[in-house]
Amino acid sequence: MDRFPFSKREWKAVRTAAAAVAEASGPSQRAVRFDDLRAALGGLKDKYGDHPVLIEIEADFTAEPATAAKLYRAAELYAAANELPTLSIRLSLAKLLVEELDDPQEARAALIACRDELPDAAATDCEAWNGLLAECDRLAPAKS
Repeated sequence: MDRFPFSKREWKAVRTAAAAVAEASGPSQRAVRFDDLRAALGGLKDKYGDHPVLIEIEADFTAEPATAAKLYRAAELYAAANELPTLSIRLSLAKLLVEELDDPQEARAALIACRDELPDAAATDCEAWNGLLAECDRLAPAKS
């Protein structure tokens, strides 16, 4: 599985649909725009299969935290099985687990699982990782 097999044109359609979801002015408009995003992602899934990037994008815009967590976990499994990076997926999952699902121990596990990717990561990702781990430790100190 390629890390990013999508053409510029294909990805532009996803970015445009995602921006429309983000800019939606109410729940009903957001639902319609989210359906448009899912349709764009679905077309790429038909062509490329269940690529982790596509699953991650759907999770990013899924309003229900438990459903988003399931999607992030699926993206994580596909990425790991195909030896693709998991850092962005696991950072998003950890943030969701801490901020929405009150599960700092599971968030810590997601963070620890991707720490080997940090040496190659952008500084902002490293800062996010450190901040989330500190929040996990504050909410549920690690057992010695």
